[in-house]
Amino acid sequence: MSYNNSMSKRLTLNQLGQTSVEYLLVIAVSVGLCMTFYKNLKGYLLDNPDSYMSSHMKLYSALFDPSLNYKKYRLPR
Repeated sequence: MSYNNSMSKRLTLNQLGQTSVEYLLVIAVSVGLCMTFYKNLKGYLLDNPDSYMSSHMKLYSALFDPSLNYKKYRLPR
């Protein structure tokens, strides 16, 4: 009896250890993917010269031209 009981405990502990290792691997892969996604998103939105923020800043700098000292409005026709 005690041999089967200890064998059962050992098998259960091995399965729990394998499950925890699998969870750690899933977390590590998820963190890696999130970091890669964040870098790409940051480059697309902020860092690139052709980024979303840069294109909007170009539009605003055209509206607020400091040499003219007034705001230009472009009206669609």
